[in-house]
Amino acid sequence: MSELTDSLKWELKKNPLFQELDDKAFDELLKSSSPKIYKARAPIFHEGDRGGPMQMILSGQIKITTIAANGKECVLAFMGPGDVIGEMSLLDGGPRTASALVMEQSRVLELTRQTFIRVLETNPPTALKVIEILCKRLRATSEMVEDASLLTAAPRLSRTLLRLANTNGTKVDDGVMIDLTLSQSTLGAHAGLLRESINRQLRAWETDDIITRRENKIVILNMNALAEISEDVV
Repeated sequence: MSELTDSLKWELKKNPLFQELDDKAFDELLKSSSPKIYKARAPIFHEGDRGGPMQMILSGQIKITTIAANGKECVLAFMGPGDVIGEMSLLDGGPRTASALVMEQSRVLELTRQTFIRVLETNPPTALKVIEILCKRLRATSEMVEDASLLTAAPRLSRTLLRLANTNGTKVDDGVMIDLTLSQSTLGAHAGLLRESINRQLRAWETDDIITRRENKIVILNMNALAEISEDVV
């Protein structure tokens, strides 16, 4: 086995999705997979594209987006190392249900449908992990839809920041840093708010020492205060 394949196998073994696979299944998966590097702002696939391979992110950050009925971009999720994207189209063979755009240079491993389906058929624990991933994403999407329907700007944005702190947070001396470089427009597209609303709310929370902005990233200084705001349902 080549040094490159050994390295990819080691990275796969670290991922909970593939931990139950034996060496034979790993080798079969790697024979039909290929590593790729995407530059920042490059598209991996577009909503409506014909289904293709699933990608496991080895490094970098990728955002998943869709276009709402009003024509505006909606950011569904931010994906990083260890996450997989494109799994729905790989499983059902249908078109892409969202777009994937690279936020920073990213390295991914593309897994073909035919081989991955065969691996799932012979490895039930891995199939269950895929189901868990799909259920988790469906729950997250349902929460976003519910927030957009029921909440005003402040609690909606607070819930968005708390979710991002949970999925992309890094502990720092004075709080939790959301380890994503987000423009106000991108954060607004994720929270379902206008950029102007995002700017106004973040400045108010900075004044109240609830958050601060550092190196183009948001640091949550007071998680309890943000959690209280998130429960302010009108």
